[in-house]
Amino acid sequence: MNKPWIKNPSKVLPQLMVAVWATWGYFSMGTVRGWSSPGIPSLNRTLDFEMSSSDFQWISSFPMLGAMLGSLFINKPMQYYGRKNALIGHYLIFIGGFLITGFTYFGKHKSMLYVGRFLMGFAAGCTTPAAQIYVSECASPRIRGRMGSLTASSLALGVWLTYIIGSFVDWHVLSWILGCLPILFMGGSFLLPESPVWLISKGRHQEAQRSLQVLRGKGTNIEAEIERIKEHQERVAIKSGQDDTVMQQFRDVLTSGPVVKPLAISLSIMLFQQTTGINAIVFYTVSIFQTAGSSMDGTYATIIVGAVQLIFTVASGFLVDRCGRRMLYIVSAITTSIPLTAMGTFFYFQHQWGDQEATDYFGWLPLVSLMVFFITYSGGISNVPFIIMGEMFPLRYRSLLGGISSSFHLFCTFVVVRFFPDMLREMGKDGTFYFFAGCTLLSAIFVYFLLPETKGKTLEEMEQLFSSNNLSESRKRINCLDDVIAMEISLNGTVVLLGRSETNDCDTEELQLSVNKL
Repeated sequence: MNKPWIKNPSKVLPQLMVAVWATWGYFSMGTVRGWSSPGIPSLNRTLDFEMSSSDFQWISSFPMLGAMLGSLFINKPMQYYGRKNALIGHYLIFIGGFLITGFTYFGKHKSMLYVGRFLMGFAAGCTTPAAQIYVSECASPRIRGRMGSLTASSLALGVWLTYIIGSFVDWHVLSWILGCLPILFMGGSFLLPESPVWLISKGRHQEAQRSLQVLRGKGTNIEAEIERIKEHQERVAIKSGQDDTVMQQFRDVLTSGPVVKPLAISLSIMLFQQTTGINAIVFYTVSIFQTAGSSMDGTYATIIVGAVQLIFTVASGFLVDRCGRRMLYIVSAITTSIPLTAMGTFFYFQHQWGDQEATDYFGWLPLVSLMVFFITYSGGISNVPFIIMGEMFPLRYRSLLGGISSSFHLFCTFVVVRFFPDMLREMGKDGTFYFFAGCTLLSAIFVYFLLPETKGKTLEEMEQLFSSNNLSESRKRINCLDDVIAMEISLNGTVVLLGRSETNDCDTEELQLSVNKL
């Protein structure tokens, strides 16, 4: 039975504060994604320089092209300068992107918009692997899922706040306001501890010990965890040998089973997340309500939808370490397909009956459907892909694979956002939402058969999982493997570690109690 995660606040609160501050990059990413919904209609209303309808589509989707490059670029800064410094540096790009976009109001040339939006996206691409990997490496296994889910909450908060500000100011003022926030986030990031995993990988053991002590609380004995991380680093170093070049890493990505399997799973889930239509809906929320002929003003409906998404994204963070990643995603995917089907049905009736009659009978359905969509989407699909990205990748390749996975995710986002208007035109509005619903159901089947449960497992155990010869055997093994460090208890004044050892025959579940004086 899981115990309340705040039972030991002295141990949890330092990790929580670090995770909250580290995920402000996701907040800025949310502002980039949310900008289009109020920003594009506002730009269209106040336009006093030349732009075509195609330019508007490209301005909406252009950040995703920058994000693909950013997620690959951040790999080397994370490796050589550390997770913390990579987070600090990427805020400068956010600031530049928003300010250039805002100053287009004076420059009056669309090229400034393209440059500004590209830089916004480049910074957003840097955020995904940097923040998620940093949080995963800093959090203890018992609460890592909840800490990792803060990224999705910060993203939803950024989108919602952009909706609210954008309903009261013009696009250029919105850009300037959003460009000021990363200055605050960057300043606070200087106070964060560096990832102890990265510090140990660089041989800076004393700094790693101090960093881990800050993260686990002053009264916590961290010796066992430090030793576990060191031993794992040594095994990785022996296994990798001297041939650790970029080309060798890329060859391993293409040929090594322990690398290919987690990467393939992560890429597939990133693809399925985008084929729910989430970012098409976020980028074009106001336009969807206008197209549906909803009686409610599209701007206010967007604010309501954004608030619902934020609330339930935060709520799902409390479930991810109780229900597990697999179950949360499967339930979320099945229930998310229902409002998508309902939206498709509304547009079907709109096509058959005409706009006025469909609105008279079902005018309430678009708002209700999108509210339910964001509730169910936020329950699992929103955060599970990012959580497992920080958990499944081997340490030696974590920065590289995180960049590849993030870049692919952003490429999928770009494709869906860029061609969403074309899908509506070619497939019909009803066919587009039926397509999203079908892909969402398909993702539930994929996760059921192929995604192993990562709940409560150490990052080192996850590497052992994918070293297995086949994935079905891996799932069996991980379900039979408890935490290496399950709990710390005091017995007659002696601190002991209670753990379970993995056996070849998981059905017998032979347990081993190891008592080690620290």
